[in-house]
Amino acid sequence: MSTVALRFSPAAEHVRTARLVAVAVARRAGLGEDQLDAIRLSVGEMCARAVRRCGDTGVTEPMLVEVDDAGPRLEIVVTDAADAAEGDDEYVALALVRGLSDDMDLGDGPGGRGGRVWLSWDRSAD
Repeated sequence: MSTVALRFSPAAEHVRTARLVAVAVARRAGLGEDQLDAIRLSVGEMCARAVRRCGDTGVTEPMLVEVDDAGPRLEIVVTDAADAAEGDDEYVALALVRGLSDDMDLGDGPGGRGGRVWLSWDRSAD
């Protein structure tokens, strides 16, 4: 299997598409229903967070969602080009997603600009 990449403008109407693509790849990779629900919610929350970050900072550059099912884990990376906004306090969404995923890491986007959220689920967990 491989990586599926979805690049889209930071608009709320594209979050649903990102969720659908991530769940379709996860389903194809054999993840269970409980994991699919967690992936659906996690991708929705992290994409919505990225859209808000872009909106708060006026960034219109595309976001990128990558779903990789090549290894023993399903990995999803959500990247945006927005710098941290004043009052960027998404603690509840981040805590929720941290609890839903097997592993999570927050970092800077490519070249130190923007944000990156890496999520993973063990393919044999369900």
